[in-house]
Amino acid sequence: MNNINTKLYENIEIGDNYPTSVMGVINLSPESFYKNSVFESFHQVKNIALEMISMGAGFLDIGARSTAPGAPNITVDEELKRLLPILEELFKILPDGNVISIDTQYMKIAEQAYYLSQINNKKIIINDVSCLKTDPKMRDFIIDNDLPIILMASKEKPGDLLTMDQIISEFEFTIESLKENGHDEKKIILDPGIGHWVPQKTYQYDLAIIDELDKLRRLEKPILVAISRKSFIGNLLDIPDPKDRLNGTLAATSIAIYNGAHIVRTHDVNKKLMETIKISKKIRSVNKK
Repeated sequence: MNNINTKLYENIEIGDNYPTSVMGVINLSPESFYKNSVFESFHQVKNIALEMISMGAGFLDIGARSTAPGAPNITVDEELKRLLPILEELFKILPDGNVISIDTQYMKIAEQAYYLSQINNKKIIINDVSCLKTDPKMRDFIIDNDLPIILMASKEKPGDLLTMDQIISEFEFTIESLKENGHDEKKIILDPGIGHWVPQKTYQYDLAIIDELDKLRRLEKPILVAISRKSFIGNLLDIPDPKDRLNGTLAATSIAIYNGAHIVRTHDVNKKLMETIKISKKIRSVNKK
C-alpha cells in the first residue's frame, strides 16, 4: 500500500512522512457534550487557542453548533452570530503556520468564514460531519473555491454508517463526485465518524472502526480520528462524565495512530497527549507504512 501524504496549503503537509497532526477543539456552543471545551468570550478563546498552539496543535477546530446526539437544533443565523465575531478576532492572532477548521454543515457559514480568512490572509479547512449531505450548496462551494474538506462518514444523517465496509463505500462515492466536478482530491481528509451518532450505533461499532482503521487507508487519503472523551470510552470504563475520560481517550488514540490515523481531533492538547502521539507514531513507523 502506498504512503499517504498530501499538501493542504504551502507548508501545511500531513501524512505518513510527517508527525501526527493535532487538531484542538474549541466549542462556542453551550450545548456541547463536554462543557470544559465550551468558551463564550474571545478572551477565553484567545487563551486556549494560544495554549493549544504552543503545545503543538497545527489545527484549531471551531464550532458554534453542537453535533452531539440529542443536542437542541439552532438556526444558521444563530450559528453565524456565535461564530463570526470570535473567528474575526482569532484570525488576527493566528500564526501563519496554523489552520482553522470550521466545523459546520452549512454553506452560508463556510462562505462567511472563507471571506474572513481571505481578508485576513489565513488558512481554513471545512469540517462537515454530514459528508456534504445536510446542505446541497456546500459541495459546490467547496469545489468552486478549491477548499480543503474533512468528510465525516455519513449517508443520510451524521455518523449513521456502522461498519468500515459501509464507510469506505460511501466515501468512494463522495470522493468520486468531488473529483468529477473538479475538486483537488489531495485536499480531502476522511473521518470515519467514531461516536454514538445514531441509536443503533453501539460502542462495539466504534471499537471495530478503530480496530479496522487501516482498511480506510486504501482510499489513499489522510485519516482524522475524533475520539476525544466520547461515549464508547464511558461505556467501556463505566465513566458517565466526559471530564473523567482522559485516560481512555489516550489509550484509544494510541491504537488509532498505530492503525494509521494522521490527525487527532482532541479537547486536550497537553503533554500527556503529545507524548502518547509521539510514542504511537514511532512504534507504527518501525514496520508499517
